[in-house]
Amino acid sequence: MTLVAILVPMVALCVVARGVGFLLPVGVVTALAMLVDGLAPVQEAGATLALLFAALPPFFLTRYQHDATHERTGAAVPFFALALMVLLLLACNHAGSTVFPAGLCTMVAGLVAVVCRQSMVWQWAGLLTCIEGVLLSAVLGHQPVVLGVAALAGAVVLLLGGMCIHRIMPRVVPVRAAGQRGRRTEQPGGGAGA
Repeated sequence: MTLVAILVPMVALCVVARGVGFLLPVGVVTALAMLVDGLAPVQEAGATLALLFAALPPFFLTRYQHDATHERTGAAVPFFALALMVLLLLACNHAGSTVFPAGLCTMVAGLVAVVCRQSMVWQWAGLLTCIEGVLLSAVLGHQPVVLGVAALAGAVVLLLGGMCIHRIMPRVVPVRAAGQRGRRTEQPGGGAGA
C-alpha cells in the first residue's frame, strides 16, 4: 500500500473540517491512489469518476452565494471522524487484514460529515466523499460491479444535490453590471434637471 492511499483518509478529514472546498484535493489524491499500481481499465475509469465527482461541485458552487450557516459542532466533528478511523484500523488489524482500508476510512469521514453537519453543502460534500471511498475500495479490490454501482450513485447524488442547491441557494449577482445600470439611469435624469 502506497503513501498516497494512506493520505486519502487524511484529506477526507479536511472535508469534514472545512467543507466542500477540500473535495477537489480528495478527488485528486484518490485518483492518484487508483493509478499508482498501473493503468488497467478499471483503474482509469475509477480515477476519471473520482475527478469528475470532486471537480464539478466546487465549480458549480461558484455561481451561488456561500452558505453562511454556523456549525454547532465544528471543533469536535473532525476528531470524532478520526477516532472512528482509528477504531476501524484496530478492527482490521485484529481481523488479520494486511491492507490499509483507505476506502473504508474515507467512507467513514463522509458519513460523519453527513450525520454531524447541518448545512446542505456540507452534507453534499460528505456524500460525495463517501462515494469517493466506495470508488477507491472498488478499484483496489478489482470489483467493476461495485464501481458501476458507485458511479450510478455518484451521478444521482451529483444531480440531486445540484438541483437542491439551485432551488434554495441565492445566485451570485454581478455587482459591476448593477453599478453601470445605475449610472446610466442617473445620467439622463441629471442632464434634464440641469
